[in-house]
Amino acid sequence: MKKNLYITYTLVAGLAFSSCKKSYLDTLPARSIESNESFTSPSRVNAAMIGLYDLMQQNQFTNHIMLTTDVKGGDLLVVSSGNYNRFVTEYQFTEIANGGTGALSFVFWKRAFEMISNCNQAISKLPTSPVADDVKNDYMAEARVLRAWANHQLVRLYAQPYAVNPDGIGIPKVDKPLKKDDPTPARSSVKDIYAFMLEDLKFAEQNLSAKRSNSYRITINAVYALQARLYLDMGKWTEASSYAKKARAGFSLEPGATLLKGFVDKTPEWIWGLNYRTDDNTGFLMLASFQEPYNLGYSTFRASKSFLTLFGDDDIRKKQFFVNEAKVKSGKAEDEALQRDKIMFSRDGYLMNKFYFRKTLDLDLPLIRSAEMYLIEAEAEAELNNTDAAQTALFEVQRRAIPTAVKSINTGDVLKTEIVNERRKELYGEGFRFFDILRRKETLVRAAADHWKPLTQEPGNNRNVLPIPQRELDISHLEQNKGYN
Repeated sequence: MKKNLYITYTLVAGLAFSSCKKSYLDTLPARSIESNESFTSPSRVNAAMIGLYDLMQQNQFTNHIMLTTDVKGGDLLVVSSGNYNRFVTEYQFTEIANGGTGALSFVFWKRAFEMISNCNQAISKLPTSPVADDVKNDYMAEARVLRAWANHQLVRLYAQPYAVNPDGIGIPKVDKPLKKDDPTPARSSVKDIYAFMLEDLKFAEQNLSAKRSNSYRITINAVYALQARLYLDMGKWTEASSYAKKARAGFSLEPGATLLKGFVDKTPEWIWGLNYRTDDNTGFLMLASFQEPYNLGYSTFRASKSFLTLFGDDDIRKKQFFVNEAKVKSGKAEDEALQRDKIMFSRDGYLMNKFYFRKTLDLDLPLIRSAEMYLIEAEAEAELNNTDAAQTALFEVQRRAIPTAVKSINTGDVLKTEIVNERRKELYGEGFRFFDILRRKETLVRAAADHWKPLTQEPGNNRNVLPIPQRELDISHLEQNKGYN
C-alpha cells in the first residue's frame, strides 16, 4: 500500500482550523480549538471556515504563486544581484525535485494539499454540525469552492495546460479525508481535475446564498469568476464569456485614479481578495514587498524594458512606473510614498509603484477584479469571432485607463493580440502572465535586451511545469513530471 506524505493532512487539521483572525471569533482563543472539536458549535464551525482562508494567507503560498508566475512570464524579472536569493531559481527555471523544504516547488505542493485536506475535513463534518441549514449550505459551498481554488493552483503549476493536452497527467484527485496509511490516489488526467473543480463550483453556484457580500470570503460572484477562469483555460469560449459577465455584475470599474492608489486596499472593483492586518500578515514576504521601489521591503522585482513600451503616454497605468526619485535615492519613503515624478531604471529593469508597501503591513491582496472579467469576456468573444462584443468589452478597460481611448476597430488575430496586451498592462504583478502564455500555447521568449537570463520555451516544454517534490515521491511513489527524473 502506498502511503502518502503531503497529500494527507488530517493530523494537522486542528492547526489549520485554529488559525482564524481575532475579529471573526469572539469566544475562546482560536488555538484552543482542536480538529475533532471544530464542528461542535456554531462559533467553532465559523472559526474552522475562517481557518481555510488563513491557509491561503500563509507564508510563501498564494502571494508567492503570484510572484513566481509573474517572474517567469517575461514582463517582470527579479534583479540579478542583491536579490536575497528569492525567486532566482524560479526566474531561471532551474527547479529540481529534491530542492528541499524551502523550495517553492515544495512549499506550493505542501500548502495546497494541506488546504485541500482541510477543505475535505470541513465537507465531511459540516453535514452533522450544529448550524442552521441555510448556513450549512453556505459553508459547504464555501469549502468546495476553496477546494477547487487549491486544485486550480496545483494543476496549473504541476501539469501541462488543458489547452496543450487535456488527457495528460494531472494531479492526484483527493475528494475525501485520507488517513495516514491510506493509499495515495494516482495522478488523474488534467481533464478529470477540471471536471472535479467544475463539479465543486457548480455545487456552489446552486447552493451559495446570493446575499453574501463580504469580498474577503467566497460570494456568488467569485464562484462565477472562478468558473470563467476555468472555461478560459479549457477554451470553452461561450461559457467563459457568460460567466465573466455574471461575475462582474455589480462590480463596475473604478475611476482611473484608483489605479494609482497602491493596490493594497480593497476597492468596490474587487470581487475577491485576501485580508491582511497589522497583527495578521506575512511581513516582508508579502507581494508588495518584492514589487515596491523604495527599499522598504525586498524591492527586487522590476519591469522589463519592452514591457514598458506597451504603455502609451496618455495611459494612466504608465504612472504606476513613476516613482519619487528623491525617496528612491534616500530609501526613506514613509511619507507620501505615492508621490511620483519620473520613471527610473534600476538594477536590470524599471522600478514599479503599482503595489504600495507600507510598514504597517495591512496590505490586502486582490485575487479577482472586475477588470479581469471584462478581459476574459473580450478574449472569449474574439475567439468566437463576435468582433463587436469583444471590442466593446475591451473598450471598457481601455477607456478607464486611457482618456483618449477609442473603441478598437481591429479584427481577427490583431484584435486577439490587442486583448492579450491589454491583459498584460492591466493585470501585471497579479500573477497572470506566465499562465496566460501557457494556456494560449504561446512560446515564452525572454530576449537578452530585457533579461539577464534570456530563454525561449515552446508550448509543452517540460520546464513549464514544476517537479513533484522528491520527498513526496519517496513515500507515495507518484509519477514524476517529465524532465525531472
